[in-house]
Amino acid sequence: MRQTLLVSALLAVTSAVNAIEITDMTGRRVMIPAPIERVFPAAPPVVPLLYALNPNKLMAIHFAFRPDDFNYLVPSMRDAMIIGRYTGEGPPPRLDQIMQAKPQLTIGWELPFIDRQRVLDTFQWLQTPGLLLHLDSLTDYPAALELVGNAIGETARAQQLSRYIRDAITRVERAVADIPAAERQRVYFAEGTNGLMTECADSFHAEVIQLAGGVNVMDCKTKMMCGHQPVKLADIQALDPDVILTDQPDFAQHVKTDAAWQQLRAVRNNRVLLAPNTPFNWLGRPPSFMRAIAMQWLAHELYPTHFNWNAQREIPAFYALFLGIKPEQVNTAAILSQSAH
Repeated sequence: MRQTLLVSALLAVTSAVNAIEITDMTGRRVMIPAPIERVFPAAPPVVPLLYALNPNKLMAIHFAFRPDDFNYLVPSMRDAMIIGRYTGEGPPPRLDQIMQAKPQLTIGWELPFIDRQRVLDTFQWLQTPGLLLHLDSLTDYPAALELVGNAIGETARAQQLSRYIRDAITRVERAVADIPAAERQRVYFAEGTNGLMTECADSFHAEVIQLAGGVNVMDCKTKMMCGHQPVKLADIQALDPDVILTDQPDFAQHVKTDAAWQQLRAVRNNRVLLAPNTPFNWLGRPPSFMRAIAMQWLAHELYPTHFNWNAQREIPAFYALFLGIKPEQVNTAAILSQSAH
């Protein structure tokens, strides 16, 4: 017994000596023990961030993957513990289940729609240090990656991923900067199986439109974190967008034969764009690094003469970098056509 206690004490001292101080994205100063091997994501957007840095340190996920998603994920994700959600849709997490997995660090999402105190209470209940991140905008992602990378011993990888995102944002911004306002593509983001839910222009769920140089036709204010603003088809017809963007395959097929939707110029001109969604949603459910590739895809679709982009080259390279797979494993045609789902 004495020897066991001595070993435990020595481990605790070693952990304290190796601890580093991290200032999170809200200014909180947090001591992080080292090494970190098990991280609990207290919000859905933290899952893809941790996965990109090191999937082996991700101890749980908030949403089930679809069978074909595993083509681009490490095998261990098939057995990953699925917990509830603090944010978004779904049941709340079971803290006793999380405790049994013995997390060493908890990472939460700082957002006006989220009760910060509830998240801080979770840090305390789980008896782990906790970091709060801004993750709603793609521009937040480089700093978030670098902060978490420093905390979990993945500094070099975080810098590599952050550099890609910063470069991608800059390239697209420069490509579309000189497009006159009158020539900007007006985009309606269709959600739900009938396309009659959408996102306001200020919603992080639809940020890709603005990042790609488009104009979200829904000039409204987001009132709930989950978005899904209801809209009437007559209102969409009055706006008559140039492009309809969706991540719903069934809806994308439906509008091709629906007489009411055919009244829209976007449908008549075959400008209904179906965004990919594997292994993580490209647009923003949850918001993730996938927006870095989505932004480029959409900028090319909206302004092909301004932003020259080769999907057959760029998508495999992106998946290799962020998901850690070989480029030859990536079926670009299937990803873009949604034929895998």
